[in-house]
Amino acid sequence: MRRIIRQLVIGAVAAVTLVGLAGPANAALTVRALWNMDTLPTMVDSAGSDNNGTTRNITLSGGAYNFNGTSSYATAPDKANLDPGAANVRLSVRLSFTRVPAVGQTYDILRKGLNTTAGGYYKIEIRRSSTGQAVAACRFKDANGRAGDITGTANLAGRGFVTITCTKTASGVTVNTGGGSATVAKALGSISNSAAVFIGSKGDSTDWFPGLIDFVRIEIG
Repeated sequence: MRRIIRQLVIGAVAAVTLVGLAGPANAALTVRALWNMDTLPTMVDSAGSDNNGTTRNITLSGGAYNFNGTSSYATAPDKANLDPGAANVRLSVRLSFTRVPAVGQTYDILRKGLNTTAGGYYKIEIRRSSTGQAVAACRFKDANGRAGDITGTANLAGRGFVTITCTKTASGVTVNTGGGSATVAKALGSISNSAAVFIGSKGDSTDWFPGLIDFVRIEIG
């Protein structure tokens, strides 16, 4: 099944642009990076190899990256085409894990920048809900410090592979986990920074993700 999904994703990339987010302009989104997580040690960008990255302490499992939860991460250097500015952006990841984050803990899945990074940042993470479930969360923060933050409600731990999509438009932020979506209304400005992309970790030896990631995609337009 994952092979079929990956073929569909690659087919979409061949079209260069995808039908984008609902909105007044119905803007098209361009795939800026697509990491299929099936090569080591290089994390190959299948959207043209413009954003190839590197890996640390990652193994392959069934064609996906296996993150050990203590020292595994992947990273890609800063590139201007990964900064959305004021444009729409959609972040997608397909992953599988079984362990719910501990109280006060999160798993960083994808991020470009930190809360203190000049120019803003974006991220996908797994949080522990008030009921003890593992839920997806999206956060986009612009250069003026305004943030759009939304958390899903579906428990993702132990469900096998699931896809998380985080979307920012001119009017709000949406999280979709296949089991439903949630949106927060928030008008955000430009997001553009000089930070590298980190996958599976915050980049400061914290927020390690324990599980499998099958692909990560960044679309902007």
